[in-house]
Amino acid sequence: MTEAKLDLIAKLLAKAESTTPEEAEALTEHAERLIVKYGIEQAQIDERRGLQGQTQEQIVTERMLFRGVYAKDLREIGIGVARGLGAVRPILAEYPPIAGLLLVGHASDVSQVKTLTTSLQVQGMVAMRTWWLAHRHHYIDQREGVKRRARSGFLRGFAVGAMSRIHESHRVMVDESGTGTELVLASRRSRVDATVDGMRTSHARQRRHADAGSFAYGHRSGLDAQTGGQAVSAL
Repeated sequence: MTEAKLDLIAKLLAKAESTTPEEAEALTEHAERLIVKYGIEQAQIDERRGLQGQTQEQIVTERMLFRGVYAKDLREIGIGVARGLGAVRPILAEYPPIAGLLLVGHASDVSQVKTLTTSLQVQGMVAMRTWWLAHRHHYIDQREGVKRRARSGFLRGFAVGAMSRIHESHRVMVDESGTGTELVLASRRSRVDATVDGMRTSHARQRRHADAGSFAYGHRSGLDAQTGGQAVSAL
Protein backbone atom coordinates (compact mmCIF):
# COMPACT_ATOMS: atom_id res chain seq x y z
CA MET A 1 0.00 0.00 0.00
CA THR A 2 1.41 3.41 -0.97
CA GLU A 3 1.86 6.26 1.48
CA ALA A 4 -0.79 8.26 -0.42
CA LYS A 5 -3.37 5.52 0.11
CA LEU A 6 -2.48 5.18 3.78
CA ASP A 7 -2.82 8.94 4.14
CA LEU A 8 -6.28 8.88 2.55
CA ILE A 9 -7.45 6.21 4.96
CA ALA A 10 -6.02 8.12 7.93
CA LYS A 11 -7.83 11.30 6.82
CA LEU A 12 -11.13 9.46 6.46
CA LEU A 13 -10.82 8.01 9.95
CA ALA A 14 -9.75 11.33 11.46
CA LYS A 15 -12.70 13.15 9.87
CA ALA A 16 -15.05 10.48 11.24
CA GLU A 17 -14.03 11.65 14.73
CA SER A 18 -15.37 15.17 14.29
CA THR A 19 -18.61 14.95 12.34
CA THR A 20 -22.18 13.71 12.70
CA PRO A 21 -22.80 10.04 13.56
CA GLU A 22 -24.33 9.44 10.13
CA GLU A 23 -21.38 10.88 8.23
CA ALA A 24 -18.92 9.21 10.60
CA GLU A 25 -20.40 5.81 9.83
CA ALA A 26 -20.15 6.42 6.08
CA LEU A 27 -16.55 7.63 6.34
CA THR A 28 -15.53 4.67 8.46
CA GLU A 29 -17.12 2.13 6.14
CA HIS A 30 -15.36 3.81 3.20
CA ALA A 31 -12.01 3.58 4.97
CA GLU A 32 -12.52 -0.09 5.77
CA ARG A 33 -13.45 -0.91 2.18
CA LEU A 34 -10.31 0.87 0.96
CA ILE A 35 -8.15 -1.08 3.40
CA VAL A 36 -9.59 -4.39 2.22
CA LYS A 37 -9.45 -3.40 -1.46
CA TYR A 38 -5.85 -2.22 -1.36
CA GLY A 39 -4.85 -5.29 0.62
CA ILE A 40 -6.24 -7.54 -2.12
CA GLU A 41 -4.58 -5.47 -4.83
CA GLN A 42 -1.23 -5.65 -3.06
CA ALA A 43 -1.57 -9.42 -2.72
CA GLN A 44 -2.26 -9.78 -6.45
CA ILE A 45 0.69 -7.56 -7.40
CA ASP A 46 3.00 -9.41 -5.03
CA GLU A 47 1.89 -12.79 -6.37
CA ARG A 48 2.73 -11.72 -9.94
CA ARG A 49 6.16 -10.60 -8.76
CA GLY A 50 6.80 -14.01 -7.30
CA LEU A 51 5.72 -15.80 -10.47
CA GLN A 52 8.09 -13.59 -12.46
CA GLY A 53 10.99 -14.38 -10.16
CA GLN A 54 11.06 -10.92 -8.62
CA THR A 55 11.48 -10.06 -4.95
CA GLN A 56 8.20 -10.21 -3.05
CA GLU A 57 7.04 -7.95 -0.25
CA GLN A 58 8.89 -8.40 3.02
CA ILE A 59 7.29 -10.29 5.89
CA VAL A 60 7.72 -8.32 9.10
CA THR A 61 7.06 -8.77 12.80
CA GLU A 62 5.79 -5.64 14.52
CA ARG A 63 4.73 -5.10 18.10
CA MET A 64 1.69 -3.30 19.46
CA LEU A 65 1.52 -2.43 23.16
CA PHE A 66 -1.69 -1.93 25.12
CA ARG A 67 -1.67 -0.13 28.46
CA GLY A 68 -4.10 0.57 31.26
CA VAL A 69 -6.71 -1.34 33.22
CA TYR A 70 -8.22 -2.83 30.06
CA ALA A 71 -4.98 -3.54 28.23
CA LYS A 72 -5.68 -7.22 27.59
CA ASP A 73 -9.23 -6.48 26.48
CA LEU A 74 -8.07 -3.84 24.02
CA ARG A 75 -5.53 -6.32 22.73
CA GLU A 76 -8.44 -8.56 21.78
CA ILE A 77 -9.49 -5.87 19.30
CA GLY A 78 -6.10 -6.15 17.59
CA ILE A 79 -6.45 -9.92 17.46
CA GLY A 80 -9.93 -9.56 16.00
CA VAL A 81 -8.78 -7.15 13.30
CA ALA A 82 -5.93 -9.45 12.28
CA ARG A 83 -8.24 -12.43 12.08
CA GLY A 84 -10.95 -10.45 10.28
CA LEU A 85 -8.60 -9.30 7.54
CA GLY A 86 -7.07 -12.78 7.45
CA ALA A 87 -3.55 -11.99 6.26
CA VAL A 88 -1.70 -11.34 9.54
CA ARG A 89 -0.94 -13.77 12.35
CA PRO A 90 -1.41 -12.27 15.83
CA ILE A 91 0.78 -13.69 18.62
CA LEU A 92 0.38 -12.83 22.30
CA ALA A 93 3.37 -11.24 23.99
CA GLU A 94 3.48 -10.34 27.69
CA TYR A 95 5.38 -7.35 29.07
CA PRO A 96 3.74 -6.97 32.53
CA PRO A 97 1.91 -4.76 33.26
CA ILE A 98 1.70 -4.00 29.52
CA ALA A 99 -0.15 -6.37 27.18
CA GLY A 100 1.69 -6.93 23.92
CA LEU A 101 0.76 -8.29 20.53
CA LEU A 102 3.15 -9.40 17.81
CA LEU A 103 1.79 -9.01 14.29
CA VAL A 104 3.44 -11.24 11.70
CA GLY A 105 2.65 -10.58 8.06
CA HIS A 106 3.56 -8.73 4.91
CA ALA A 107 4.44 -5.12 5.65
CA SER A 108 1.37 -3.58 4.01
CA ASP A 109 -1.00 -6.01 5.72
CA VAL A 110 0.51 -5.35 9.14
CA SER A 111 0.08 -1.62 8.51
CA GLN A 112 -3.63 -2.19 7.80
CA VAL A 113 -4.10 -4.13 11.03
CA LYS A 114 -2.39 -1.43 13.10
CA THR A 115 -4.47 1.34 11.51
CA LEU A 116 -7.79 -0.37 12.15
CA THR A 117 -6.80 -1.53 15.63
CA THR A 118 -5.86 1.99 16.72
CA SER A 119 -9.19 3.31 15.48
CA LEU A 120 -11.30 0.54 16.97
CA GLN A 121 -9.65 0.94 20.38
CA VAL A 122 -11.07 4.45 20.54
CA GLN A 123 -14.55 3.40 19.51
CA GLY A 124 -14.49 0.46 21.89
CA MET A 125 -13.64 2.63 24.90
CA VAL A 126 -16.25 5.25 23.98
CA ALA A 127 -18.91 2.56 23.47
CA MET A 128 -18.01 0.86 26.75
CA ARG A 129 -18.28 4.08 28.74
CA THR A 130 -21.64 4.86 27.16
CA TRP A 131 -22.91 1.35 27.93
CA TRP A 132 -21.65 1.49 31.50
CA LEU A 133 -23.44 4.78 32.24
CA ALA A 134 -26.69 3.22 31.06
CA HIS A 135 -26.28 -0.18 32.78
CA ARG A 136 -24.14 0.30 35.87
CA HIS A 137 -27.24 0.27 38.09
CA HIS A 138 -27.44 -3.48 37.38
CA TYR A 139 -24.11 -3.88 39.20
CA ILE A 140 -24.67 -1.40 42.03
CA ASP A 141 -24.42 -4.03 44.77
CA GLN A 142 -21.53 -5.92 43.20
CA ARG A 143 -17.86 -5.83 44.20
CA GLU A 144 -15.52 -3.62 42.19
CA GLY A 145 -13.92 -6.71 40.67
CA VAL A 146 -17.28 -7.80 39.27
CA LYS A 147 -17.90 -4.33 37.84
CA ARG A 148 -14.51 -4.30 36.17
CA ARG A 149 -15.13 -7.75 34.77
CA ALA A 150 -18.40 -6.51 33.25
CA ARG A 151 -16.64 -3.63 31.50
CA SER A 152 -13.93 -6.04 30.40
CA GLY A 153 -16.57 -8.36 28.97
CA PHE A 154 -18.09 -5.53 26.98
CA LEU A 155 -14.76 -4.75 25.33
CA ARG A 156 -14.14 -8.37 24.44
CA GLY A 157 -17.64 -8.62 22.99
CA PHE A 158 -16.92 -5.45 21.02
CA ALA A 159 -13.78 -7.06 19.62
CA VAL A 160 -15.68 -10.12 18.41
CA GLY A 161 -18.38 -7.95 16.84
CA ALA A 162 -15.84 -5.81 15.01
CA MET A 163 -14.02 -8.91 13.78
CA SER A 164 -17.26 -10.30 12.36
CA ARG A 165 -17.97 -7.09 10.47
CA ILE A 166 -14.46 -6.81 9.03
CA HIS A 167 -14.47 -10.48 8.04
CA GLU A 168 -17.77 -10.02 6.18
CA SER A 169 -16.45 -6.95 4.34
CA HIS A 170 -13.39 -8.95 3.35
CA ARG A 171 -15.52 -11.87 2.13
CA VAL A 172 -17.67 -9.59 -0.04
CA MET A 173 -14.63 -7.87 -1.53
CA VAL A 174 -12.96 -11.19 -2.35
CA ASP A 175 -16.12 -12.38 -4.09
CA GLU A 176 -16.24 -9.18 -6.14
CA SER A 177 -12.57 -9.48 -7.11
CA GLY A 178 -13.19 -12.49 -9.33
CA THR A 179 -11.81 -15.97 -9.85
CA GLY A 180 -8.39 -16.71 -8.44
CA THR A 181 -8.36 -14.07 -5.70
CA GLU A 182 -8.83 -16.58 -2.89
CA LEU A 183 -5.97 -18.69 -4.21
CA VAL A 184 -3.71 -15.62 -4.26
CA LEU A 185 -4.66 -14.74 -0.68
CA ALA A 186 -4.18 -18.35 0.42
CA SER A 187 -0.67 -18.32 -1.06
CA ARG A 188 0.06 -15.08 0.79
CA ARG A 189 -1.18 -16.53 4.08
CA SER A 190 0.89 -19.69 3.59
CA ARG A 191 4.08 -17.62 3.40
CA VAL A 192 3.17 -15.94 6.69
CA ASP A 193 2.33 -19.30 8.27
CA ALA A 194 5.72 -20.64 7.23
CA THR A 195 7.38 -17.67 8.92
CA VAL A 196 5.40 -18.16 12.12
CA ASP A 197 6.16 -21.89 12.13
CA GLY A 198 9.82 -20.98 12.18
CA MET A 199 9.44 -18.77 15.21
CA ARG A 200 9.61 -19.93 18.80
CA THR A 201 6.53 -18.51 20.50
CA SER A 202 4.92 -18.80 23.89
CA HIS A 203 1.23 -18.58 24.59
CA ALA A 204 -0.34 -16.73 27.47
CA ARG A 205 -2.89 -18.44 29.68
CA GLN A 206 -6.49 -18.08 28.61
CA ARG A 207 -8.50 -15.47 30.48
CA ARG A 208 -11.64 -16.12 32.51
CA HIS A 209 -14.94 -16.17 30.65
CA ALA A 210 -16.53 -12.77 30.06
CA ASP A 211 -19.62 -11.54 31.86
CA ALA A 212 -22.31 -12.86 29.49
CA GLY A 213 -24.53 -9.77 29.50
CA SER A 214 -21.79 -7.21 28.95
CA PHE A 215 -20.16 -9.39 26.29
CA ALA A 216 -23.41 -9.44 24.30
CA TYR A 217 -23.76 -5.65 24.46
CA GLY A 218 -20.13 -5.21 23.41
CA HIS A 219 -20.53 -7.67 20.54
CA ARG A 220 -23.51 -5.72 19.22
CA SER A 221 -21.65 -2.42 19.55
CA GLY A 222 -18.60 -3.83 17.76
CA LEU A 223 -20.74 -4.74 14.76
CA ASP A 224 -21.85 -1.10 14.52
CA ALA A 225 -18.45 0.45 15.30
CA GLN A 226 -17.49 3.88 14.04
CA THR A 227 -13.79 4.49 14.37
CA GLY A 228 -11.22 7.25 14.83
CA GLY A 229 -7.65 7.83 15.89
CA GLN A 230 -7.56 9.58 19.26
CA ALA A 231 -5.59 8.34 22.25
CA VAL A 232 -7.18 5.78 24.57
CA SER A 233 -7.39 6.20 28.33
CA ALA A 234 -8.85 4.03 31.07
CA LEU A 235 -12.08 4.78 32.94
